[in-house]
Amino acid sequence: MVVDTVRIDEIRQVLRSLLYRRQDRLHWRDEEAPRRTKIAEAIGALDLAATVVIGTPLAKSKQERARRKCLETLLPNLETMGVTRVVMEERTRSLVESDRKMITAVRGKRLITAGLRVETARPKEEPMLWLPDSVAGAFGAARDRGRSEWLELIGRVEQIDVSTL
Repeated sequence: MVVDTVRIDEIRQVLRSLLYRRQDRLHWRDEEAPRRTKIAEAIGALDLAATVVIGTPLAKSKQERARRKCLETLLPNLETMGVTRVVMEERTRSLVESDRKMITAVRGKRLITAGLRVETARPKEEPMLWLPDSVAGAFGAARDRGRSEWLELIGRVEQIDVSTL
């Protein structure tokens, strides 16, 4: 999701308002269909631009390679759109280090400049990470199960296909 920085606090507030009392984050796979509808409606009302990068084929044993290939496509695309800061979901220490090496390699290939900051955050601490999780979940439901209603509620989603071979 691409968000103008002046709207971040507003969007965080909207997202936090969707939480149940003891819930500490939104996670698409944990939600039931009616909640997914409510989440998708809220995201759609925010009128944000979304891009989903799909890496295929996706062999289970090559998921990290697919992730790198997708990020090699996504990051330059975002920079071309004028994005200056990307926040990715923090993973294990070794996987975060792998992501950092990949970003350094992408910079070395001159696919992105030093002007694009790439950071990590934990979903429990950064509600903005709930947006791409929800969009990806809605996209997957449409593609894999024919449940397009959530993606339609979210609105504009650009799809970029990437070969992971």
